[in-house]
Amino acid sequence: MLFKSYHRDEVFVAGGQPSVTYIKREDQHIERNLARAIATPNQIVSLSGSTKTGKTVLCRRVLGAREFVWVDGGQTPSAESLWEYVASELKLPLEKTETSSVETSGSLEGSLPLVATARGSLLSSDSTAERHAVNSMTAAVAMMLQDKIILVIDDFHYLESDARTEVMRNVKGAVFNGLKVVLLSVTHRAFDAIKAESELTGRFIAIKLPSWSLEDLEQIAIVGFKALNVTYPPKLIGRLCKEAQENPFLMQKFCWDICFDNGIERTSMVTPHVIPINFNPEPMFERLGEDAGLPIYQQLAAGPQSRKVRAKRPLNSGQRADIYEVILLALAETGPKVAVSYEELRTALNSLLSDMVPQKHEITSALKHLSAISRKMGAESAIDWDEEKREINIADPYLRFYLRWRLRHKKSGNGQS
Repeated sequence: MLFKSYHRDEVFVAGGQPSVTYIKREDQHIERNLARAIATPNQIVSLSGSTKTGKTVLCRRVLGAREFVWVDGGQTPSAESLWEYVASELKLPLEKTETSSVETSGSLEGSLPLVATARGSLLSSDSTAERHAVNSMTAAVAMMLQDKIILVIDDFHYLESDARTEVMRNVKGAVFNGLKVVLLSVTHRAFDAIKAESELTGRFIAIKLPSWSLEDLEQIAIVGFKALNVTYPPKLIGRLCKEAQENPFLMQKFCWDICFDNGIERTSMVTPHVIPINFNPEPMFERLGEDAGLPIYQQLAAGPQSRKVRAKRPLNSGQRADIYEVILLALAETGPKVAVSYEELRTALNSLLSDMVPQKHEITSALKHLSAISRKMGAESAIDWDEEKREINIADPYLRFYLRWRLRHKKSGNGQS
């Protein structure tokens, strides 16, 4: 018998802080490892993982009731704007007023106010007040040190390179004196802090959020449907886990949508809700791909603005596509994986194209443009080309889902002519 009623919004939380369906994954000691890192004195902590795999959820849970300032790196691209935001969160004044006074001899008949000095004589007093801007960084760091407030910078990799360097130099001395700093980043950018300031070597603990297994994802559905008193076809859960591809955010979203589509709003305290054995999740997959992944894909597939008409390359399917569309199709053919090596991309391109296979310089140029487009639209995790590692990272789960579902599974050829 169930004793508590839940709303589906409390149970399946995509993009928020889940409680009912928070999965600890205790066998991997994830919470303990992060708690130990944060507790370690005089260290900057880097928590990394793919986009929407639970970094924020984990960090907020481990921090619990401790005081912290949470900064979104995507909203504060410069060091100055970051420290202004921190100062604002700490309710620090932007200006301070300094008053100075000059005493002169006077008489009772004088027009200036009279004050008594320590010696009892009557002197007139002129007072002047000057306003000075407060250095946000200095004031914020001092207060966080004094009150033991933790600084958390989410999406640290979204800061511009110069800003990352400046911020790390700003906190370097404070970390030595006890300031706790936690940086959240996508996996392949976990060491951006050290790259920004080499002297942080030895004062840096990196925690990588492990991938979600099918069993881990399955627990989200099992625990959530139990809380809502829902019976479901077992094969459905396996299908959802496979499509979520190691991403708890998508799993939460799938389960919420299934509840909505089946009219399940609250826990049934008597008769269980039933998801029909013939329930087909494919319309849901298609809808989610169109709603969330397609807009990102379209901007990337359009490529950079150009006065020249880009050449269309012949696909083995009989269709034609320009180099940006072809690269996205090739990435889809890899799974798509979160991290795709240049060699894997080349292999996929060779299998897709019947002719006009792009040269090395054409591919790397296109990848640089795709990275720039991603940054411009505030979705750096969509496509990120790491030239040093010769690796393409696709951390955005919605883009990967769209590439897999619409382009790979459906073979829709969307955007091609």
